[in-house]
Amino acid sequence: MSFNRITFSQLWAFVSSFLTILVLSACSFSPVYSGANTNGTQYDYAFEEAQSRLEQIVYADLVAAFGRSNSPDAKRVKVIVSSSPITPGTGSVGLSGKVTVIDPITGEEIFTGTRTASATFVSSGQSLANQQAANEAGERAARQLAHSIRLTLLGLPAVSPSQ
Repeated sequence: MSFNRITFSQLWAFVSSFLTILVLSACSFSPVYSGANTNGTQYDYAFEEAQSRLEQIVYADLVAAFGRSNSPDAKRVKVIVSSSPITPGTGSVGLSGKVTVIDPITGEEIFTGTRTASATFVSSGQSLANQQAANEAGERAARQLAHSIRLTLLGLPAVSPSQ
């Protein structure tokens, strides 16, 4: 009967890999920007209804970031998006978003500001392709505008002045 002899290097490799697995099993991985700051538990916002397609995109991104609150104590956020007129051959769409945050208890405005975003597109000799490119650029600008508004809302105090 013959037994395989385990060398020191084989034993060391087995022990070190076992210890590595043991140490890594105690670790947990979570996204950096998850938790109370972005899932709506600390920031309690109720968003108004969208009046246009671009506002729908902005509100959808904000709801994805903060969640939808049904609390009567949630701060109301209203965004009015206006776009620059699309002129043939310019290849750029600009959006302006007026943001208003209202305290539900006092009814006073906590924050009012304007954020802007723009996106470019390539125009060609086909009018339908130009219109589709302009629409897609407008949607990209709306997502950029939502990101800017999200950062603004994250910078506001989590507790309203009336509390």
